[in-house]
Amino acid sequence: MDANFSETTFKKYLDTHRFEYQENYIVGSETNPTDVDFFLRSDKGDVYVDVKEVRDSREESLEIDAYLHIREDIKDIRKKFNVARPTLPVVLVSVNLSTNFFTGLTVARALLGDIGIEFDPYTKTITETLHHLPKGNAVLTQKKHKSISGVFVFDLYNQRHCLFINPYADNPIPLYYFPEVREVTIKKTANQEELKELSNIMFWNVNFKENNGLTSQ
Repeated sequence: MDANFSETTFKKYLDTHRFEYQENYIVGSETNPTDVDFFLRSDKGDVYVDVKEVRDSREESLEIDAYLHIREDIKDIRKKFNVARPTLPVVLVSVNLSTNFFTGLTVARALLGDIGIEFDPYTKTITETLHHLPKGNAVLTQKKHKSISGVFVFDLYNQRHCLFINPYADNPIPLYYFPEVREVTIKKTANQEELKELSNIMFWNVNFKENNGLTSQ
């Protein structure tokens, strides 16, 4: 696949749904300009979009590829605006081109931090079931990366696209802005059942075939 595959595929989605847009839109400061892939115009409002890919990592890691890529992509997009904080929603579009699939829980962990349980060290009984850890290395917080409005996982395999909404966003995405997309509001206070539900949202690689031995991320 060429370097522009994901952008071209997302552009077809925009054309199908009759979005007005400008490609390679200049953002950032006057002294250090850069660009995002799309500037969308709609009667619901304008939105900046940058398209990134989840690929197999070149180096072995204990962390899954999607987890690492999404976290780094969030940071990279924020840097594009430099000191000129955006006044419009900013959306990361993430396309799975790795060899495995990942889940909605992967995305939630990448954005709001790691999960775990808590137990009494003396009685060995669980004091709190599965939840986002308070110090879970979150990339989105009430003080950090508030300019990122959400992560749109563009599902090439079965078109079950999902928009994961940043609960701390300075500029929220207008409701139902993207057609044919499931909107998922993630939260730091999600309980065990809500986290399990996120794990049922799966994003397969576009070349995935049944019974091919791929493992879940």
